[in-house]
Amino acid sequence: MNDLSRAERFLNAYAAIEKEMKRILDSKDHRPFSELVNKSVRINPIIERYRFDLKEYAELRNAIVHDRAGGEIIAEPNSEVVNNIEHIAGLLLEPPRVIPLFKREVFTLPAGQPVARAIRDLSKLAYTQAPIMKDGKMQGLLTLKKIVQWMGHSLANNSFDIEKTTIGDLLDQVGASDQCEFVSAGKSLLEIPDLFYRWQDQGKKLEAVLITESGKKDQPLLGIITNRDLPLVHRSLE
Repeated sequence: MNDLSRAERFLNAYAAIEKEMKRILDSKDHRPFSELVNKSVRINPIIERYRFDLKEYAELRNAIVHDRAGGEIIAEPNSEVVNNIEHIAGLLLEPPRVIPLFKREVFTLPAGQPVARAIRDLSKLAYTQAPIMKDGKMQGLLTLKKIVQWMGHSLANNSFDIEKTTIGDLLDQVGASDQCEFVSAGKSLLEIPDLFYRWQDQGKKLEAVLITESGKKDQPLLGIITNRDLPLVHRSLE
């Protein structure tokens, strides 16, 4: 790589991106680079994220290479441009996945645990949610909102007993939160922010993205991503 000029590095990355877009679109015919970008944005989140950069690079490519001179390089891009297009190519060819970055032991709460202890545990860890487990299977997500909802329900019925009521009892009364999504271990990290933003667009809050081997609810939890993890996601994609 060090023996290549900046122009050669740019053109190599450009060609790799073009080839990958053709593969994504299953395109056998020649298509202008910008047209490939326009079509690929509907399929690939990396192309969608960098589409404006890629269209500019399509114009820059023509400034670097003079086709009428047999493909002779006539200009040299700066280092920032070269590093950026190589970064895009790297993301496209080997997109980072949610695992291993978010592979971690997931804090869970047993359904038989008293609500009082659950509140103490959540407060101690500064968590706003936790998966509820029963017989090795996830029953749903316990959130602070659900706890408050249960408290109001219990006070209204004169049945409030925070020490004796279990999380399972709470779920029976107010239900578990469905404000979570399951993704596979191979899920592209670039797609995670969009999950949270789509919920926001609908006026709802995505409490957690739960990671299992193939994204199925009945599989063991491999990791969890919450709103407070989004800065780490963005830093990992820079």
